[in-house]
Parts: sequence; C-alpha cells; structure tokens
Amino acid sequence: MHDMLRWFVLLCGLAFSGLIIGLLLRHKISARNSVVWLLSAAIILGLSAYPSWFNHLARMLGIDYPPTLLFLLSTLVLLIMVLHLSIQLSIMNEKIRQMAQHIAISDLEQEELARAKRQASLMREPPAQREWLQ
Repeated sequence: MHDMLRWFVLLCGLAFSGLIIGLLLRHKISARNSVVWLLSAAIILGLSAYPSWFNHLARMLGIDYPPTLLFLLSTLVLLIMVLHLSIQLSIMNEKIRQMAQHIAISDLEQEELARAKRQASLMREPPAQREWLQ
C-alpha cells in the first residue's frame, strides 16, 4: 500500500471515529449501536496501520485478490447490521402498537368516567333545574 493511500485510509478512519463520537455525544445514536460503528472504525484504522495483515489473512483463506476479502467482509457486516436494525424496528413497532392500545383504553375509560360524573351531577340537581338545562 502506498504511503499516500495509507494516510488517506488513516484519515478516513479518524474522521469516521470522530463522526461516531460526535453523534454519540449529541445523543443521535445509541451507545449500543455506537459500539459496532466504533469497532468498524478501529478495523479501518488497523487496516491502514498494518495492511500486510489483511493480505496475509486473504492468503490464508485462499483468496488471491485481497480486496475481494474486503468486499466480502464488508457485505457480511452490512447484512448483519441490517438484520439487527430490522429486529430493533420490529420490536419498536410492537411496543408502539401496545402503547397505542393502552392509550386508547385509557382514553375510553376517561370518557366513561366523565360521562358517569355528568350523569351523577344531573341526578343530584332538583327536577326543575334539570328541565331548564334540557
């Protein structure tokens, strides 16, 4: 790997790390999700510092062209992340549905309580006032 490319990858890894930390500090990303992204940034930084490790790993796995391994691993990581986010989305949708049902039941109970209070107050009033109100 040329020195210029190594510096570029190093700067990309540092910028990515800074972006993730900034999002975490502004509460735009959860701490649990930021761990995965920071791990990704660490891998980018490690790859830029020691690119020969990646070439050796590719050779050990029988891959002749090391960038192929990079694309394979990137695709697998992205698929795992999409699956994880889909699971989180499904859980959140279920919680939202349950909360909406709970709110609807609470609203119905409040309406019934208000109606019962109105009827009770009408029954306590003298008959003359009830006729006048109607």
